[in-house]
Amino acid sequence: MHYLGRIVWALFLPLSVLSAASFPSCTQSARSGYACELSFNWSAREIPQSSSPYKDELLNVEFRSPQAKTYLMRAFWDGDQMLRVRFTPTEPGSWTYHLTSSIHRYDNQESTIAVAASDAPGIVAVANLRHWRTSNKKPHLWLSAAAPFLEIDQATFETWLDARKHDGFTHVRGPLLTMNASAKPLDADDVPNLAYFAALDDRILAAESRGFTLDLLLADESFVKSGILDDWQKRNPLLQYLISRYGGLNVSWQGIEHFEDTPGSRALLRDMGSFLQKNDSYQHPRSTDARASSSPLIPDGWMNFLIEASPDPQLGAVEHQFTQMPEVHVINATDPSAFRHELWDCTTNGEYPSVSYQSLRNEANVRAVAVWSKVMAETRHWELEPYFDVAGARAVGLNEVEYLAYAGKPGIVEITLPRHKYNPAWVNPASGEEIPLKNYKGEVFSQQTPDSSHDWILNVPREGLLESMARYYYFESQDPPVQEIETDPTKIPFDIVDPAGDQVFASVANPFKIKITRANRASRMMQFVWWGEVVAGGAGARLLGLGSFGNFTVPPELRTGSTINIRLLAINALGKVYELDKVYRLAP
Repeated sequence: MHYLGRIVWALFLPLSVLSAASFPSCTQSARSGYACELSFNWSAREIPQSSSPYKDELLNVEFRSPQAKTYLMRAFWDGDQMLRVRFTPTEPGSWTYHLTSSIHRYDNQESTIAVAASDAPGIVAVANLRHWRTSNKKPHLWLSAAAPFLEIDQATFETWLDARKHDGFTHVRGPLLTMNASAKPLDADDVPNLAYFAALDDRILAAESRGFTLDLLLADESFVKSGILDDWQKRNPLLQYLISRYGGLNVSWQGIEHFEDTPGSRALLRDMGSFLQKNDSYQHPRSTDARASSSPLIPDGWMNFLIEASPDPQLGAVEHQFTQMPEVHVINATDPSAFRHELWDCTTNGEYPSVSYQSLRNEANVRAVAVWSKVMAETRHWELEPYFDVAGARAVGLNEVEYLAYAGKPGIVEITLPRHKYNPAWVNPASGEEIPLKNYKGEVFSQQTPDSSHDWILNVPREGLLESMARYYYFESQDPPVQEIETDPTKIPFDIVDPAGDQVFASVANPFKIKITRANRASRMMQFVWWGEVVAGGAGARLLGLGSFGNFTVPPELRTGSTINIRLLAINALGKVYELDKVYRLAP
């Protein structure tokens, strides 16, 4: 075995030429759950003059954990004759790392890293079907705050990060590639602008060192419109560069901003998503930002979580029952009342919130998030699923353990419970004020909200049982529910009235409407999502409408075929799921 310690340290460049954000050295300061880096340089004669340190694969490092799990990390060029490899150890102990390189003196070298234990939870990953865990096998509460990384000066950004940490946020969201910064990501020769990435690293390191997971949009709208991603010869090296530079950190990949606005985005994201699957050693969570929802891209197979952004809770509620992935809801509301409704509606849909930068500029919304964080941290949020035996509110629950209901409108909240002793409390979602109730033991809890001036949260835990469960390792105490979709028209309690006939029009508004054909307790409150797809066009489905009636206009990307398939997805008051499909001729 060859040992690299002395060799590599002798080859490091002086600190004056390091990028502005300097990650700790893996050989000196490695800690589990925190990123570190190795650095390597080369002399002019060690690589051919025709080589591109940006595009060519000059050096890889395979890290092997004490439990024999391996991560293959590719070095990225960081200016002059410098390569760097970033890596986050997922466990303490002695790690081995092995080099392969076209630079002869590094090739086939091997050494070890001593990784110290830390309190960092580690890398975020999908768990329990629709929830999250970290590499220390503990549940993770996803709460994300967005910021335009490079449109804020460093000092202001760090102050903002400290405030978000205080508020309970666990993620920071922003774009890697933007044309809105003072510097551009690529120079005139289409190679990385190192000043741009040094500034970006400053923001990334500031967030990473505070323990945030980084939700990274690969590109915002301004960069997508530049057309660089349309050329695979430019796109693939750039994407590999981003993976090499940031894929060794605790991140989620979130595609392109508002994917529905970009013609050809489905094929673009399929290529980018497949590239991530192949080259991201950590297999970080993958999705894309959306104006409505990323769910139409599920059939392409590269995503493992959803992003949804409709202020109407019907979309998230229905999608949760039709899919088997975690879902993140993007909140853009700035008005405090609308903000609280979105925050708690998405929670009772079984989604996790991602809050926009503009929303957090209102201090009332910041206080509401702090209340949310406190309430959710005291629940088994990683097992909560929508609970439908409730009236006057939306709810989630863990059967026979705890229930959390949100009354968006004041009034009587009625929730049917298994017969046990509970410790209910009303919580003001704006201030966090709690009104404890006397021990309750019954099957139907029915009570008026404490006042009629605002919305309320009803928290109904079995505190003794929760304390008992917390003493043992119960990550998945119950199997997560998976529904069977009802598609038999004879068993579906509604029908499509509009669009009537057999055609819809591409250039004018079309009415949509359903008729309840079987009125009963279950169909008293139904939620509907209308999708349209022109299969021949290949763009995938687009959201047409929400609710039982309204009007829709066919999106431009669906005006390419002779027929359009309208798919109506619905859930009833008890959470039962239905699907109706109807094909229409697409008229001009």
